[in-house]
Amino acid sequence: MRMKKLSFLLLILTIPAARLLAQETATAQLTSELDSYRAKHIQEKIFVHTDKEFYLAGEICWFKLYLVDASLHQPLDLSKVAYLEWLDKDNRPVVQTKIGLRDGHGDGSVYLPLTLHSGHYKLRAYTSWMKNFGVDGFFEKTLTVVNARKSAETPAASAAIQYTVSFFPEGGNLVEGLSSTVGFKIADQYGQSTESTGVITEDDQDTVARFQTRRFGLGSFVLTPRSGHRYRSTVRLADGTAISTLLPAAYKEGMVMHVSNEGGDQFRVDVQSTTPVTDIYLLADTRQSVKWAGTATVKDGKASFVVDRNRLGEGMSHLTVFDFRRQPVCERVVFRQPSHPLMFDVKADQAVYSTRKKISLQVNSTADGNSPVAADCSVAVFRIDSLQTATTGHIYDYLWLGSELKGKIESPEYYFDHPDDRQAMDNLLLTHGWRRFRWEDVQSGKSPAFEYPLEYNGAVISGKVIYSRTGNPAAQTIQGYLSVPGTRTQFTSANCDEGGRIHFELKDFYGAPEVITQTNPEDSAYRIEINNPFAEKYTETPLPMFEFPRMDSGLLTDKNVAMQVLNRYGGERLKRFTLLPGIDTSVFYYKADHSYLLDDYTRFTTMEEVLREYVVLILVQRRQGHFHLPVLDVNNNLFFETDPLILLDGVPVFNIDSLIALDPLKMRKLETVQHRYFMGGVTFPGILNWTTYKGDLGGYILDPRATVVDYEGLQLEREFYAPSYATDEQAASHLPDFRNVLYWAPQLPTNGQGRGALSFYSSDLPGKYVIVVEGLAEDGRAGTGIASFEVE
Repeated sequence: MRMKKLSFLLLILTIPAARLLAQETATAQLTSELDSYRAKHIQEKIFVHTDKEFYLAGEICWFKLYLVDASLHQPLDLSKVAYLEWLDKDNRPVVQTKIGLRDGHGDGSVYLPLTLHSGHYKLRAYTSWMKNFGVDGFFEKTLTVVNARKSAETPAASAAIQYTVSFFPEGGNLVEGLSSTVGFKIADQYGQSTESTGVITEDDQDTVARFQTRRFGLGSFVLTPRSGHRYRSTVRLADGTAISTLLPAAYKEGMVMHVSNEGGDQFRVDVQSTTPVTDIYLLADTRQSVKWAGTATVKDGKASFVVDRNRLGEGMSHLTVFDFRRQPVCERVVFRQPSHPLMFDVKADQAVYSTRKKISLQVNSTADGNSPVAADCSVAVFRIDSLQTATTGHIYDYLWLGSELKGKIESPEYYFDHPDDRQAMDNLLLTHGWRRFRWEDVQSGKSPAFEYPLEYNGAVISGKVIYSRTGNPAAQTIQGYLSVPGTRTQFTSANCDEGGRIHFELKDFYGAPEVITQTNPEDSAYRIEINNPFAEKYTETPLPMFEFPRMDSGLLTDKNVAMQVLNRYGGERLKRFTLLPGIDTSVFYYKADHSYLLDDYTRFTTMEEVLREYVVLILVQRRQGHFHLPVLDVNNNLFFETDPLILLDGVPVFNIDSLIALDPLKMRKLETVQHRYFMGGVTFPGILNWTTYKGDLGGYILDPRATVVDYEGLQLEREFYAPSYATDEQAASHLPDFRNVLYWAPQLPTNGQGRGALSFYSSDLPGKYVIVVEGLAEDGRAGTGIASFEVE
């Protein structure tokens, strides 16, 4: 009997310990799952700094890209290609370009064609890798384009303003019998908010809640839905217009959560439940890194957590409540104001300048009070007026707020300028919350399968191998070739997978307007179709309503004249494009075993004579009426039994008879590789690489099974036009200078002392000019500096 009592007592004592161990195991497992997911799903953010935000059709838009780790905001040398698009109000791309990235940075420019209609356009930017995580993670900003040449066009009639009210229960859902905070926002079809008041009625009779908007059309109220009842909101606008909307239906059972300030640096998370649960778990992650985890016991349907805000990372954190089965049931976001942002002190050497005078700028970057910090910066200097105002949407606001929330955020700078307005921030988080992952994917434990490739070494051109007789994807391994015809040999080869998908990788693929794809002659029944590299899905964020600036017709005319003058006198320089410094222009095999500049030898009249007379370590054979050109494998001192890879201006030649029939006087160079060459999963028994003088294939007729595809490479670098007036003769030039963008510097690094400097000259346009500096430090701190000066 004593032994039974002792065993029973030990059992009673071990139950709490076992339960505590299970709780700790559950939170540890959730943390481990998210850590593992983050390690396998590295995500990127991208920010675009444009030289200004108002353009005329016919002007050039200059831009700088910052690519960062989505968790740390540090420059990320991962993707090497960025995609930029200008979308109209119907999400149709009107301009598209690809930009090369290095060490997390890139820059470029786009000519806005005269065919554009006046209106607002959405500039969006992303990488191929970012497409795997949805379009809500793409960078977007609004730019305005006015076509002064089409000012007489009758603008499309604007649709009548219609407002919509949306409701967002805290935690995700309403549950019958449980009190919940409900966030709401009111905006028109263009995303513009308005002020309003409203009531919530039960069954269209009794008023159970009243509310009003605070800032930017956002607000919240408390509601306890009852079983068997429905709830409707009636919102009244300032003009008396009433808008009636049903609230989301409440669930019969479930959990709700509420976050409130506990005082000081702590906040409280209260959870209510109508389901019989015992233990629940709360995880707080900052950009997928778990910062806090806790367990609570549900008593009488209630549980609570107290969280130290300082335990969380800076910026946005997600709070997720899990039930005893570790299933997510509630979630919301909270925000911790970043400390010690990167600060830029921008100073011009004078406050007022005359026209055509030198302007010197000093840029100092500091953080942590006043400590100098080295940073990578981009600088724009432009004239402001009633049409072009100072730019909005800066890198600091975007990385901390805009990139972490969904939809349009009005005046994001307000939330940083007024950190004590916690209610405004809370309303924003209630109505714009968004997560970059799904817990279902985190907990599945499956190996990630990404649809879109990571362009780590350069451009990846994706496509599908199609069986021509049926139109279906290839069901077997088919070897494909991709070439960029020209004097610079750009060639690659790859095998398709079991679904017919094929990916060609080209490093430093710049400038070319087209590519050629083909398969082996043995696989003549197959063709290769190249995919559209640009995303074909779009966000629901609307563009603002556009009104043609007829009241500023005089200013618009002046701008149009200035643009035409700039294009007339600076057009040649603006059309100059060059390869970026450091671009690898060597061929894919890096170094040939033998190289022949044909002009250094006797110029024979047939290709056969060229090959027989002075090309060594190669056999010119005729078998069964056809030419063959096996090369010597220098590693084994034996001739290969099959023909080598033969390239002509980067295009593979499979019919050697056609090559022999070409005019050798059009050939400039021959390089040979005398060993087996491996390219990914493909091997070649040596290489003969012919280059013509003009890069036009020298009269060679492409195989009819080859496909020529319009496909532009990465953008070449355009020179920014900034004339110098350093001498009296230059200053006295009669050439007009009507630049409204005086200077654009996509790369202005500040040194270890946090100092950077630049200089340029004013134009002939008087007015107020704004200097905008965007920058990013290696540790992920970002900031903006703004200053101004006058030109008289």
